[in-house]
Amino acid sequence: MQAVNGAGTPLWEIQEKVRTGDIAFELLKPFNVPLRYLFADFGSVSFYMITALLPLYILLFFFFDLTLPSSWETWLLFSISAFIGFLIRYCIELTFGLFTFWLIETGGIEDIFYFSVSLLSGSVIPLWFFPDWLQTIAMYLPFQGIYFIPNSIFIEEIVGSDILMMLGLQLFWLVVCFLILRFVWLKATSKVVVQGG
Repeated sequence: MQAVNGAGTPLWEIQEKVRTGDIAFELLKPFNVPLRYLFADFGSVSFYMITALLPLYILLFFFFDLTLPSSWETWLLFSISAFIGFLIRYCIELTFGLFTFWLIETGGIEDIFYFSVSLLSGSVIPLWFFPDWLQTIAMYLPFQGIYFIPNSIFIEEIVGSDILMMLGLQLFWLVVCFLILRFVWLKATSKVVVQGG
């Protein structure tokens, strides 16, 4: 999950376009810019899965005895959860990328952003290994919906009605993150600054 989401593009691409002033040309084109970035992001992730991840897992199956979910319901629920997690990650990352409209250079803040996402999403350490206070903080943030919930469904750590509750939580955070993205996008596009001459 981490490698797949890491193959996305919206953060660095929109930052570069703001710095160069090319974002002004994007806004003149007759399409929804965030939606365009979403499909570009989805294309990058799909390409990575087909060309890198799939061959890697095929090789691993030849050399290791990997255990996979035997239930098609688990695969289906995992796929739904992973897709929602992808959308949450996209909304959060694009929202952060839009801060370039105000900050221009976000290098240091970007490092903090990625560290926070990696830590609080459970992509490095599963949330159940966190101390209670940090686990509580992570559970009240949307980041768990990116990695932790899909991975927990895949390894069947979350089962039964708990899966539906977790999917509902993901959908809640997706709506919240999307509304924040729309708000920041409207504010950012009203403050277009073209760099250079």
